[in-house]
Amino acid sequence: MDSTTIVVFVAGLFLGTLLNIIVIRLPRERTLSGWPRCTRCGRPLAWWQVLPVVGWLAQSGHARCCKRSLNALFPLIELITGVALAIFYARYALSVPFWYLSFVAAVLIVTGAIDWLHRSIYTFVILGAALIVLLATTVAPIHSFRNALFGALVAGFVFVIFFALARVLFPGKSSPFGLGDVYLGIFIGAAVGLTNLLPSLFYGMVMAGIFSAVLILAKRSGRANVPEYISYGTFLCLGALGYLVRWGLGGSDSPLGTGGVRYRSILITGRDTWAAHSEYSLSAARVWFSGKTRQKP
Repeated sequence: MDSTTIVVFVAGLFLGTLLNIIVIRLPRERTLSGWPRCTRCGRPLAWWQVLPVVGWLAQSGHARCCKRSLNALFPLIELITGVALAIFYARYALSVPFWYLSFVAAVLIVTGAIDWLHRSIYTFVILGAALIVLLATTVAPIHSFRNALFGALVAGFVFVIFFALARVLFPGKSSPFGLGDVYLGIFIGAAVGLTNLLPSLFYGMVMAGIFSAVLILAKRSGRANVPEYISYGTFLCLGALGYLVRWGLGGSDSPLGTGGVRYRSILITGRDTWAAHSEYSLSAARVWFSGKTRQKP
């Protein structure tokens, strides 16, 4: 790991701190201004308490001011953000895909954390981010506007069906699948594109299924206070983020996926050194939805 990657990782930790402020304040105060305060008693924090991860560890997970326990989710957010940005940099350097994926990761982390804590997804945040993603595809070589648009439409259509089924299967009570999940699906579809939609959603669905199975077993064993529903949006966010961290934007067979090494090589050296060591083929559907034609090197 070179020194620049370490710098990007540390910057990611501080970005995670800013994301924590959004996660904490958006549902409670609807304002992001002012110095950070204790999440338990509301007293202003000392400068060292704000430091990512270090501040939480220095307090042993308990607030210095009121001695009450602090949520371990917040240092976890900082670590996830730092690791994600470091991996994106190692793959793409400071190119357009790095900034694009950093934005997508930030939206997924904030949305997933708020849904976990409050079972709420903010419409203006997630749909606003989806609009930004769609506009970004028109000016940056990330993936095509057509790919993003079809991804958003297909994900939205499928998730509307899920929402309708949930309303039918759970009448007279709070639905386990809300409109916020539909909006989240639209954002993920736009962010990853139709060509990457299925695997990015699959990861989250598998994690949600495993977590649900654990809750069912806990409930049958007689454990009290087992939640009836899960924060489904949180798992969708984790799945999409995990897919992007593992494969990148283009999946395992694309120059922007594992081939991000190839993309970074071209960016730095100006030569396609990766192509000499790999076979390059894409299906007709992927080529069509990407809006580009590619020639075999």
